Amino acid sequence: RIEMSEELTEIRTLLAPVTGGTVMLPGSVIAEVTEFSEPNQFKDSPDWLLGGINWSDWSVPVVSFAMLSGTADSEEPGARSRVLVVKSLSENSSVPYLGILISGVPRLAKVTASRLTKPKKSAEFPCVFKQVNFGEEEVRIPDLDELTRVTEEALGDE
Repeated sequence: RIEMSEELTEIRTLLAPVTGGTVMLPGSVIAEVTEFSEPNQFKDSPDWLLGGINWSDWSVPVVSFAMLSGTADSEEPGARSRVLVVKSLSENSSVPYLGILISGVPRLAKVTASRLTKPKKSAEFPCVFKQVNFGEEEVRIPDLDELTRVTEEALGDE
């Protein structure tokens, strides 16, 4: 019997800049990184729900993860903004894809457990699964189930 050590388990991730920080997502949930275009507004939606974009015949809600997780009070997309389209992990979701506004070009990284450490100060943030240090960089790993749930709730009957 062969046992796999934690050190051998390497996960390909995407590190994406957001206002006030960086998010880390496993590569397996990334559908595409697309140029930012002004989303169609949803009526009566919270500030962090920026609207929806059309992507591959899907209507994809775009969220400001920075606003939702508390690293920014507001967010104005700039010239370097993009939308990170991710697959929802919820099988019965009315939101199969989510768009996360990012503030620049994401980069690929291979991650092992030994390269992740706990930050000196750690706080709880909405829709954040874990806050960790990756090398010298503090990153937030989104809780995609919770992100999907709050997005569905905010959309209501849209």
